Amino acid sequence: MRFSSSSGRPASRRVPEIFTEDPRPGAGQFVYCKGCGEPLESRDRFSRSRPVVTVMMCEACRVVHGHDLIPTPGSATFCYRCGGPDEVFVSTGLWPETHHVCPRCLPDRADRYRRGDFAPPEREAAPADTG
Repeated sequence: MRFSSSSGRPASRRVPEIFTEDPRPGAGQFVYCKGCGEPLESRDRFSRSRPVVTVMMCEACRVVHGHDLIPTPGSATFCYRCGGPDEVFVSTGLWPETHHVCPRCLPDRADRYRRGDFAPPEREAAPADTG
């Protein structure tokens, strides 16, 4: 059984969150740089399978941050899905975690985190069979 590193719960019990549709014309055709939010590459490669992502920033941002995937700590980050700015949330507790969440793509998660609720959502119980 695999466990989630952030919640400690079995990975199979995680509730998948639905991304909000981006109403901007053509916005869903690209993935975006985590360092500046500019279009990075066509999303075509991602629609056929689950490819390994080795680069999440444009060349200029990789030079500035010295990394292929994420900006340096304390830098602004942008959504890989829509290019909008992420909100940064830091959980409290013995081992605080930093979460970069796009309020446009994951508004429910952003709202939960703003309230200080960092617990993963619970699966809804299946309705009881009444027949």
